[in-house]
Amino acid sequence: MPLQRINLNVPAEIRDGLRAVAKRLNKTESEVARDLLVEGLRRREKEAFYEKVSQQMTPALRSRLLEISEALEGFDG
Repeated sequence: MPLQRINLNVPAEIRDGLRAVAKRLNKTESEVARDLLVEGLRRREKEAFYEKVSQQMTPALRSRLLEISEALEGFDG
């Protein structure tokens, strides 16, 4: 996937935290910032998908899924 450059301004304390994480992971600030941005965006997209599914769910389906979930919790393993 080709990369594109963005400019991002953050508060000083966030930058300090980014530096600390990058140092601990032996990565550059840019690598860590990119990883966090990509992870956060994917998480938001997933949350939006689940929210959409939840809003379109009928009460009967929601009830049935709760029953299935409770039944699965009873399994050991």
